[in-house]
Amino acid sequence: MSEHLHYFRPGEEARMLARCQFGLDRSGNGGATLTYPIQGYPWRRNPTRGYEIELSSEETDALFAEVFRLPEISPAECLTDDLWSDSSEVANGITRDVKTNTLCHTLGVYSASGDNLVYFSMKEDSTVLLSSKIYKVVHHLIAPYEILD
Repeated sequence: MSEHLHYFRPGEEARMLARCQFGLDRSGNGGATLTYPIQGYPWRRNPTRGYEIELSSEETDALFAEVFRLPEISPAECLTDDLWSDSSEVANGITRDVKTNTLCHTLGVYSASGDNLVYFSMKEDSTVLLSSKIYKVVHHLIAPYEILD
């Protein structure tokens, strides 16, 4: 059975933060699509750019294992119910924590049939998220492209 890891960071026009959609399959092939905010424009009309990545089987296995493990080792940091979708920006729902209104990154793994095997969100300022391997890999991949030239 083939599995697919996904990592989603909502964009936020107020901070000119690009939306990031990262995906990785078990073979190590993956990439990110960034959607760049333009002041006053709806997100569906904004420019996008795609970036590819190929990881070793060891790195790939480590990322999948970490995403499965995070809810077990840090359940308080992995949110499933305490979230809301901020629709204050046209065509851009921003996942936020209910208690703090903090933007959240969403992580998960789904099967070839589309079933979620693990699915949760973490606040963008979570020390668990910021110290995770998945965050570091995605951040390293997209850092040079955060601003559209």
